[in-house]
Amino acid sequence: MFIDEHNVCNDEFKITTYNVDSAYRALPEFYFDVVQEISGVHSYEGHVAVPHLNAEGKSWVITRTIMDIYSYPKWPEVLKVRTGIPFAKSYYAPRAVVASDSSGNPVFSAKSMWAVIDIQSRMPLKMAEISEKIGPVTYTDGPFIDCGKRSPKLDTDAMVQKPLFSEYKPDHKFYDTDINGHTNNIVYLKWMLEAMPFDYMKKHNPSYIDINWLHEVHVSDSVEVKVYELEENSFGYIASNLTKNEISSVGQINFKSFEEFSK
Repeated sequence: MFIDEHNVCNDEFKITTYNVDSAYRALPEFYFDVVQEISGVHSYEGHVAVPHLNAEGKSWVITRTIMDIYSYPKWPEVLKVRTGIPFAKSYYAPRAVVASDSSGNPVFSAKSMWAVIDIQSRMPLKMAEISEKIGPVTYTDGPFIDCGKRSPKLDTDAMVQKPLFSEYKPDHKFYDTDINGHTNNIVYLKWMLEAMPFDYMKKHNPSYIDINWLHEVHVSDSVEVKVYELEENSFGYIASNLTKNEISSVGQINFKSFEEFSK
């Protein structure tokens, strides 16, 4: 890992046999793992990772990730990944992450929105001091996706008007809980994909993933995921915390066939 002259964090991630499907293709949740890991590593280099913030009664939380997926390289390919924070607003810091394979072909691009909260009050804190420690990307025109324009909110009211495609009640696993004491954000993606019919997933992979995390879920909570068919190969997801009677996460995933990815 190294941080270059433009304050961009560069790292490599090898696709392992644990993170592939039956055809040795990388799993979509592996890409989310990579986004979370390189974000943490970059923050750690600036001494503002979760362990550093916990000592001050603070912590990072992720509120949204939007990812475009261009390919699914196979094991044992190594991904070259770059990340940086283009700027930080009052309470939020957008982060761009781009990945390519060893030949330079694009694998995915993602933008995530992060916030720092007070652990006791769970309220967001201003980002100025923390963003100064990490520092913004200094490219005037670089390889990073545009994080300046906020994407429209996912419309749950419109979503529930679409045909119900499937329902799923996941079981919490012991290792679903992360270092903040709640269900890790990547688990929500797993739930959404597990809610899809087996026969559908045998032929498709996500090409676009948008997840907005709204409320924390804990291991004692009961969760239900409902899937709505927005249009062909595009689905909306609402993960509800039945214990607290609230929506914990909302998402949209667009799929392509394996054949389309191989073109």
